[in-house]
Amino acid sequence: MTDQEWQDIGRRAVACKHWRWMPGMLARYSADAWYRTSEVDSVGIPVRVRPPNPRSAWPDLRDPATVGCLLALVREACEPNRAPGDWPMVCTYQSQAKKWGIGAWLNESGKATFAALVLPAYDTEADALVAALEAAP
Repeated sequence: MTDQEWQDIGRRAVACKHWRWMPGMLARYSADAWYRTSEVDSVGIPVRVRPPNPRSAWPDLRDPATVGCLLALVREACEPNRAPGDWPMVCTYQSQAKKWGIGAWLNESGKATFAALVLPAYDTEADALVAALEAAP
């Protein structure tokens, strides 16, 4: 993927209603300017290290820590009633065609079944996670 495609995916993530900056995310605000978020304020704006305009920053979804935070956001959005300590229902998966999707384990009548939240049609795990965040209720 090109740098512009990664930036576009990051900007799609920021536009989601369930998006917020989390400590540990890698934020970019130009092709060669970045910072690691260490603290965020009550509306999710990075406060420890500020770029000139933190509202125009986008997450670098090539960074493993940032992708892990994105997975946490998808889980929060799709599993609002999960109790602490419960096993996570939402997970990423890769098809035989090497495409990424997002699914969830559901407990229906005492039987665990797997349901796709986002079909495996994405070239990267990050792109599939952003699609799941966009589709979250």
